[in-house]
Amino acid sequence: MPGAADHHQLARRTAGFLALLVAALITLATGCTTSPPSFTPVPPAAGASLPPPRTQPGPATPAQQRAAVAAARHFAHRLLTYTHRAPEQLAPSVRLRGLITHRYAAALAPRDRIDPTLATTLSEVSSVRITSARIAADAPGDSDTQYVLLTCTQKLTLDERTEHIELIWSLRLLRYGATWRVDEVSQAG
Repeated sequence: MPGAADHHQLARRTAGFLALLVAALITLATGCTTSPPSFTPVPPAAGASLPPPRTQPGPATPAQQRAAVAAARHFAHRLLTYTHRAPEQLAPSVRLRGLITHRYAAALAPRDRIDPTLATTLSEVSSVRITSARIAADAPGDSDTQYVLLTCTQKLTLDERTEHIELIWSLRLLRYGATWRVDEVSQAG
């Protein structure tokens, strides 16, 4: 039967993990809200013709919306499914390769150093069950940008103690050719 000292040690380690997790999430959230730098276009040389202005993207087709939702679901599965027993897969950029934009990869970069250390130290095992994923009706979406509302339950085991964490995310996805990539994730509720 575990003693009081064991319970206190587990509580301190869990509290330490949660503090590091909160710090990582704050770093992630602040990195996701920056806007791209602005630029001043150079005037064309005399006599040069400008290409026609780019037209605004049209509305997304139902197939594009389904593809964006599928990409958001795939992203959540890859981000929240891992085990300390596969240390080569603990860095988020490894698990999310090909599913995120370069901008979001840069925002996740600090987690590539933090997540593997935490996961191995705390013997983490994580899995996810997605309960819903749909296009956000109140967000501006078009054939190049879609917003997906996703709810899921993460089952996280730390040092043989299991927690269930309910997550509600709003994901912005950008179209890359025929595929969609996650560009931003924020809490939605």
